[in-house]
Amino acid sequence: MPNLRTAFRSVFAAVAVLSTLAACGDDGLADPEPIAGTYAATTFRVTPPSATEINVLALGGNLTIIVGANGTTTGTLNLPAVVTGDEALQASMAGIVERDGNGVSFDQMADTFVRDLNWTVAGSTITVTNQSVAGATYTIVLTR
Repeated sequence: MPNLRTAFRSVFAAVAVLSTLAACGDDGLADPEPIAGTYAATTFRVTPPSATEINVLALGGNLTIIVGANGTTTGTLNLPAVVTGDEALQASMAGIVERDGNGVSFDQMADTFVRDLNWTVAGSTITVTNQSVAGATYTIVLTR
């Protein structure tokens, strides 16, 4: 019966390894890829309420967010007057980023639409597509 003992020992060893992994909290799923890096808008379109879509980049606007490994953010949002409907806007993107799976949220001191949008991370991009905040609709692609 040496074959039965060998089989029992193999099964017992496998159960022990799996139990150890479970006790360590390893659910077998890979941690999401870190998002630290410098992201710049490669697409930035806004449709204000009751108006046509505006290509912010074509008008000289930009959005850059630098995400640190510790979750802090820096960067700048620049919107020309034609986008704001009033005067040009420059805002700091200093704050923090939080990630939940593929979802990303920015929490900056500056009160802009950036912190009100629900962002999605995929590879080297963080995006929003046709999301509305305060009546305006945003499509933005930030590329690392």
